[in-house]
Amino acid sequence: MKNFSKKIALAAIPAVMALSAPTAQSKLLLMSQEGWEVSFDGAANAFIMHQSSSAAAATDPGANGVTTFQTEGAVMGANTDSTGIVTGLLPNVWGMTLKAPTNNGLDMQARLGLYTHMNGGNNALGNGVLNIRETNFSVSGSFGTVLIGRSLGIHQSKAILNDMLLFGVGAAPSADNSGTTLGRIGLGYLYTDFQPQISWTTPGFGPLGFKIGVFDGNDVLSTATAADATENKYPRVELELSYSGSVGDLGTDLWVDGSYQRTNYTTAAAALTVNGGSACTGACSYIAEEGVDSAGVGFGTKLSYQSFTLVASGFVGNGMGMRGQHSEGALDAVGKAFTTYGGYLQATADLGGGTNVGYSYGGNWKQQTGFEKTTTAIAEVNYQDMHSGMIWHNINDSFRIIAEGGYVEQHFQMGSSSEDVFGGVGGFFFW
Repeated sequence: MKNFSKKIALAAIPAVMALSAPTAQSKLLLMSQEGWEVSFDGAANAFIMHQSSSAAAATDPGANGVTTFQTEGAVMGANTDSTGIVTGLLPNVWGMTLKAPTNNGLDMQARLGLYTHMNGGNNALGNGVLNIRETNFSVSGSFGTVLIGRSLGIHQSKAILNDMLLFGVGAAPSADNSGTTLGRIGLGYLYTDFQPQISWTTPGFGPLGFKIGVFDGNDVLSTATAADATENKYPRVELELSYSGSVGDLGTDLWVDGSYQRTNYTTAAAALTVNGGSACTGACSYIAEEGVDSAGVGFGTKLSYQSFTLVASGFVGNGMGMRGQHSEGALDAVGKAFTTYGGYLQATADLGGGTNVGYSYGGNWKQQTGFEKTTTAIAEVNYQDMHSGMIWHNINDSFRIIAEGGYVEQHFQMGSSSEDVFGGVGGFFFW
């Protein structure tokens, strides 16, 4: 039997798309007489975008004798002026959920999410990449929900799920991208990504919620490959504490989340922390270490009053990276952890009739390490920020059209900066 659910609250779409919440409501449901259910959900999107960025900082002599500009953790290219048809921050996705009949008070289900996009080349051989971001099963009962498999991470997930650019394009909207665009990733939060995990979500204590998970350890990347920390002897732990309630007519959501991971250096990488490797000249006082501690804390609030919503989110991390968690720029050239921090502020308004407008500003910043201060010849990305405006209209429950534009500025330590202006229109089809 087929049952087509025609109504999905658009406010719930981020949870549906992102992405693997076990309670996600679907639009197509197949049921057996024995009580087994198979449901489908997903979306497809496309945008036509134009971007224009300033000349590459690497060709700029800069200041203070800078001869090399490193772009680890950068969010955009430079010296471009192009128009392209692109997939936005979200890939196109087909999601399938298989649910077993309730047995002994337990609800059990499995989830498979297939993701793809159209970027990476302008011919058939350059596209069609299939990314299986979700493959997991979960068991729910009076104890809450335990999920095992690959699914969205915990730390910084609230920041991305409350970002209006989840259904837009954001930074680096170029058809030359090998994947989706960035949205506000690296410009207000660190991307959590889809991770192998065992996570537990409590059933909730009134307005309070709690979630904790054990994850595969990530390699922690440096500005020089030789200094990467790649010995994942220990798992990573992530957790989130949230509150959802109201004060009079003011809807209030609060959250704090965190991540901790210990990663050992290889023997060769550990040696770099002693003498700085070939990049170090003169006397170096770096102390040999077995590994690096990567830790981060995120926090935020979402306030809703009548047709207005305000989101404020922030984070601080050590050895966590500049764009994706533990990715390029988490460590310097001799394996020392960078401290990074950032956040974004977003205001949206429902104008009625399915039309909404929004504006957001945010960025990520990175502090120099002691090793970086020993030379003025190399300048790395110091901070990057973005202003973004968006208007969207829901034609019906399944079709949304979007127009957006923005401005990104990327700054280098002791050096120059690059700028990018972008804008365009697009649409989403949901099922």
